[in-house]
Order: sequence, then structure tokens, then C-alpha cells
Amino acid sequence: MNFLQIITEPAILIITMCFLFFIMFVLKNYIRVQSNLKSVYEFLKSIDKKEMSYRFGQLDEFMNNNSFTTTSWEDFRKALIFPEKLFVAAQNQKIAGDTKTEIYLTVDASYFFNEDSLVYSKINNKFIQTMPTLLTGLGPFFTFLKMAFAFAAVDFTNSSNVEGSLNGLISNIQIAALCSVFAVGFSLLFMFVEKVMYNKMCKKYYLAIQKELIRLFDVVTSEKFLIDLVKESKIQNITNEKLLKSLPEDFGKAVAKSITDTTVPYMENILYSLNKLNQTIGKNGGNGDVVDKLF
Repeated sequence: MNFLQIITEPAILIITMCFLFFIMFVLKNYIRVQSNLKSVYEFLKSIDKKEMSYRFGQLDEFMNNNSFTTTSWEDFRKALIFPEKLFVAAQNQKIAGDTKTEIYLTVDASYFFNEDSLVYSKINNKFIQTMPTLLTGLGPFFTFLKMAFAFAAVDFTNSSNVEGSLNGLISNIQIAALCSVFAVGFSLLFMFVEKVMYNKMCKKYYLAIQKELIRLFDVVTSEKFLIDLVKESKIQNITNEKLLKSLPEDFGKAVAKSITDTTVPYMENILYSLNKLNQTIGKNGGNGDVVDKLF
């Protein structure tokens, strides 16, 4: 029995076709995953950490529009701490370029962006994991099926057919055994090829995305955040205390300045007008009613 006869056997042909179908199914899904994850990685790589203060809106829009990252990004965004001066930096890009990024991450990025959220949830992973088992199961199935047909075809009723029947039985048993060999071989080959494709097309990029997010966002622990909060509170208290102490003095200076700048010139104008009025009255005569002289 030559190789062509073996490979064209229906049982072995079915096992081979199943193997090729599984490989094409996995390859199609992994190419789709690779395309999306690669675009995310390249976008994150293009962002400088110093630019994060005013490019965060662009990053937020990109991650929300990507179907592979939108769910993970929503949870990831909730774990970020935004400073109040982020808005100021966003309005002035020149200042933002020289300002250290202060968008902190409270949870490690791998908690949100991992193989479960970026790869397994986007493909039929459970079906892929059962493919080697299905290939292995086809071996015993076709082996016993072939042997059943082989024994059913044996004819011992006529002595002249015994030799031919035994030759056919042996040939069919060989094919039945080869069914298990091909099934197990294809199963092992599938697991090897699948792992190689997964590492090069999927694992490589989701790990790269994790590294880029860690590069862009500094992770701050809860303890450090509380310490910084206490420090900031003390600074605010000192500032407020200074403002309260200087408030009466500043208020007095403001009132004095207001009197000097507004009231004094006004009074000078009144005195000047009265002087003019006295001069007018003096010219008209010093006797009589002042009111009459005015009119």
C-alpha cells in the first residue's frame, strides 16, 4: 500500500481536512487579533510621556473607538488619577511640553489589558482549545469504525474466499491503525503550530501594550497617594493661614488706596467749586441774601 492510497482513504482524508480547517480557523482569528492589537501598540508607541497631559483626549477617543480595547479602557480610565492642572496644561501646549505628567494609575495595567480581555474574549478560545481533543478523538472513532467494516466484510463461508478476506482484513486493520496515527500526529502538530502563531501574533502585542501603558502612566499605590494627599492638605492649610493673616492688612491698604484715588480728588473738586462760587458771590456784592445772589 503506497502513500497515495493511504492519504486518499476517506477516514484519513476526513481527519486531514479537519486539521486544515482548524488551522485556517485559528489563523484567521489570530490575524484579526494581530491587526487590531498592532494598531493599538503603534498608537501608544507614538505618544511621548511628556505629551500625555494634552494628548490624553486623543488617546481616550482612539481607545474607545477600537472594539478590542473599549471595554478594558473604560475600567482602566476609572483607575486613573487626574490632577487639577491637567486642564491648564491642555489649554497651553507650550507649558504642557515642559510639565511632568501627573496622570497616575492606581492599579497595574496588566489587570485590565491582558490575554483574557484582549485575545481570549475576542475569539472562540474554548473551541480552539478543544480542537486537539477533537482531532485525537477522530482517531479511535475511525479506527474502530474501519475495523468494524473490515470484520463485517470477512467471508468464511467459502474456503476459496478465506485468503482474500484475510488479506482485506489485514489491509483494513492497517488503515484503521493509521487513522489513529494520523489523528494523534495532526493533534500534536496543531498544538505546536497554534502556540507558535499565538506567541508571534497575539502574545507579543498584548504584552507590548501593557509595557507602553506602564511607560505612559506612573503607578501610584494607595499608601503613597494618601501621603501625597496629606502633604497637599498641609500645604493648603499653611497657604490659607497666610492669606487669613494678611487679609486685614490688605483690606486696609485697599481702602486707603480707594480713598486716595477716588475720594480725595472728588473732595478737591468740591472745594474748587466752592472757591469759584465764593469768588462769584464776591464780585456781585457782599450784601444781601446769598440765595438771591445765586439766582
